Amino acid sequence: MQDVFSEFFSLKGKTAVITGSGRGIGKAIATMFARAGADVVIWDVIKENAEATAKEIADTTGQKTWVYIGDLLQQEKIKDYVKDIISLCGKVDILVNNAGVQVRKPALEITIEEWYRVLNTHLTATFLVTQAFVPHFIQRGGGKVINLGSLNCFMAVPDIMPYVASKMGILGLTRSMCVEWSKYNINVNALAPGFVATELTKKLFENPEKKEWVMKRIPMGRLADPEKDLGCLAIFLASKASDYINGQIIYSDGGWTAA
Repeated sequence: MQDVFSEFFSLKGKTAVITGSGRGIGKAIATMFARAGADVVIWDVIKENAEATAKEIADTTGQKTWVYIGDLLQQEKIKDYVKDIISLCGKVDILVNNAGVQVRKPALEITIEEWYRVLNTHLTATFLVTQAFVPHFIQRGGGKVINLGSLNCFMAVPDIMPYVASKMGILGLTRSMCVEWSKYNINVNALAPGFVATELTKKLFENPEKKEWVMKRIPMGRLADPEKDLGCLAIFLASKASDYINGQIIYSDGGWTAA
């Protein structure tokens, strides 16, 4: 008899594609997927980051890793990107739409270029990439899709209006994808982090007032660890254990939304 982990939580034999996985949360999820037995495609726009991450994961886990460089803002190329990736690794079982950008400034100062850059990276690319993979999932009898939401799927904070709009859009997009594609055995859920300890948040927390404001609102009193707190949840959503969970948004926020 198989143990519970091997039967329900292992990703052995699976191949996962994670966008924006050269660093940060995407890197953490890719690392944890590999530790759970999956081969991973590191898809990023920065070649140096992607190559370094792929080598690190392969060296530490022994899993196969592939590097794919593609700019998600080149919307007309996304279908070709996906075809290239499927040819590269043979098959894909799991897709994580993680790639993201941020613009921090008052809404009155946001340019139309900045607005579209954030919306297109988070929302439009998530739709187009998933849309391009779905025929492959249907052909294979199903698949798992994890969209990266945020605390801002639930609440707004000042000075990141395009980000909030895009993340609230991820909530609706995830539910719509579930309703349309669950009949093909495709699970689409959203993982919604609170504030996470990454390179991107280091700059934010250089401001003592902002750091204090954030920490006071987290009942657990700490930031999320990208591998333990997000990577493990992503493993669950990508595994057999979550087969009946679909169209949901799951917060990993240290209790923020509860408070």
